[in-house]
Amino acid sequence: MTRSPLKATLLPLIPLAALGFPLASVLNQENYQQVEITDPATGPLVSAYLEIDSAHPFETLSVQIGDASWNFAPGEDEKEIHYERNSQLNLLVTATWPEDTPKTAIKLELIPEATPARTHTLWGLGKVTEEVSFTWEEQE
Repeated sequence: MTRSPLKATLLPLIPLAALGFPLASVLNQENYQQVEITDPATGPLVSAYLEIDSAHPFETLSVQIGDASWNFAPGEDEKEIHYERNSQLNLLVTATWPEDTPKTAIKLELIPEATPARTHTLWGLGKVTEEVSFTWEEQE
């Protein structure tokens, strides 16, 4: 006794149909919407590292840019900061040293993400408050 042609055709098609339904759901997904990527060099904020190198240990050190301020603890020498993109940046730096510390220096190094680094050295005895300006050429 032989199988009917209908059964011979349907038997191999049943496993294919069982695999076809999940495959169809994978292949018929909505189109991918590509997210627009913004260049960090053109955003409103700049991310940078501010590195401090002090000749003598300081007691307090604070850096202020506009309304934002960062305080360095004794022994801390690096912070990640964010500031508004501009061709000029003004930092107000205040530092104090323990009594009997001779005239000493603090080197500030600002290392922005997409522009060249800038350095400045402050000299002081006991306490120093200085406004430091960094400028960059406008890039087209």
